Amino acid sequence: MKTYLDCLPCFMSQALKAARATTGDEEVHRRVLDAVAGMTPELPLGLTPPEIAQQVYRLTYQIIGDCDPFRKAKIEANQMALALYPRLKKVLADSQDPLLTACKLAVAGNSIDFGPDFYLGNIDDIVETALSSSLAINDYKRLRDSIANSGRILYLGDNAGEIVFDRLLIEELRCAGEAEITFVVRESPIINDATIDDALAIGMDRIARVVSNGSDAPATILSQCSPEMLGLYHSADVIISKGQGNYESLEGETGNIFFLLMVKCPVVARLFGANVGDAILKYKKQKMKNGRK
Repeated sequence: MKTYLDCLPCFMSQALKAARATTGDEEVHRRVLDAVAGMTPELPLGLTPPEIAQQVYRLTYQIIGDCDPFRKAKIEANQMALALYPRLKKVLADSQDPLLTACKLAVAGNSIDFGPDFYLGNIDDIVETALSSSLAINDYKRLRDSIANSGRILYLGDNAGEIVFDRLLIEELRCAGEAEITFVVRESPIINDATIDDALAIGMDRIARVVSNGSDAPATILSQCSPEMLGLYHSADVIISKGQGNYESLEGETGNIFFLLMVKCPVVARLFGANVGDAILKYKKQKMKNGRK
């Protein structure tokens, strides 16, 4: 997905939010905004939004002197979501279609995001809404059928806290088939995106192989990924891509991809023909290159 002019004010807002998470010094906040504004004229709109966000956050972190301003918030998000885990397991046990319910919960977890200016309420309310609402785009049947015939599933994670909801879905995926499942996180802190430490903190390593993608981008940018990650990506039978950032970076890539996300901005809403706040489970057909996937 290319970057739209509408995205530029959002980058400024995100930079300010990161600065405020570290310091109350308005002079520092102003320096951050001036620096980001100064880089804006040089940013090619042909880059994906996560590629630009990566540059914005690197510059912001350099100015504020903190490479992980949301560390405390990430720990709290993991703990909050883990506290919900027993109740959500019971919800799944009582569900007529636990895999579908787990998909809905995983999308609901995608609301835990400190990047875009997006807020739908507290997580309990979001969970209840997710369980009672339909997916705005619903390719669940295709996902269910694909999982049943898969040997390797690559699950691309997104945010801290949210990954507890991903764990619930992965547990249901393990019940639905015999596939080997790998869960992918970021190499180093960026916004509230999950890293290896977050995945270990919520027990993801007990149910799936956990690997880093080798990049500090708030998404999965294949050109920046490690050789290990690229091997896993290209050998996967099914790729589950969580979150709007992963959609923005992978929308034009090859692969048997299912995008699970909550729509968080008007730009992406227009691309999906949906509304901000809608839950999406979208299958993307493979593109063929030289007769291969």
